[in-house]
Amino acid sequence: MNRMQEIAREGLVERFLNRLGLRGGQGVDVLENPTEELVEDLAKGRSPTVYAMAAKGKRKIVRKEENYLWSTRRFPGHTADDTIGGGTLTDGDFPYFGNGVGDAGSAMGYASIPNLTFLQTNMDKGGKIPTGRGFAMFELAVSFNALAKPKDIAAFMDVSELRYSKNNDDFTLHHGPLRLWPGGTGVNGFAAVFNATGGPGPVHIGENGVPSMSAVRRFKQPRLLSANESFTYIIHTASHLPNNNAAVALSDFVDVCVWLFGFHYIRQSN
Repeated sequence: MNRMQEIAREGLVERFLNRLGLRGGQGVDVLENPTEELVEDLAKGRSPTVYAMAAKGKRKIVRKEENYLWSTRRFPGHTADDTIGGGTLTDGDFPYFGNGVGDAGSAMGYASIPNLTFLQTNMDKGGKIPTGRGFAMFELAVSFNALAKPKDIAAFMDVSELRYSKNNDDFTLHHGPLRLWPGGTGVNGFAAVFNATGGPGPVHIGENGVPSMSAVRRFKQPRLLSANESFTYIIHTASHLPNNNAAVALSDFVDVCVWLFGFHYIRQSN
């Protein structure tokens, strides 16, 4: 096919997408591969190489990989002292996903961690999906560290709200109180102690939801995060309980993790 024919074909595809109300980069591709070839490859157990018709040059679409994105912050955010345990919460916004592995631990409220590790986040670069990648999010959850005390978890959820921000607040979505977003984690069972009647004593634990990773919120339509697109989740905390205006004082530090589950997709040029 000569160059004039190729240009005409690409223009036709662009007009087709525009009629559908879609633009390039929104997850829609008109494929160059004949359907018969794709069916034959799949029937024989081969992974087909798929090419987008409207691309300038051929573009290989690589398989999707299911995984998490997570970001963790410590509350209260004392960055100079690890021995005081808990403390009072303050009014303010606390952003997530803005720091990556290797960034200063103090950025996420830690004094004991010089640099963030994969225990706190798996972001390569804070605030953006890396170049050449994308992420389609199907689940959103908030969870606490396993040693967090039930009363501290309960108090924190009563004064915290979660919101989503994209491209420096070009788009903002308030998700509501933190208790609406279960994390599905926790500890369940019995302790090796006895109660007053001689039976096994329960383990007093706290979790925001059933202690199962399946007990989280799911989106019917995934939220798409494109390569180099800036985004953040923000937990806003209040210093006083709304029902009696009592100051909130945590008895110990709590680690609060916002995690997303979906699939990474990577596009590479030939």
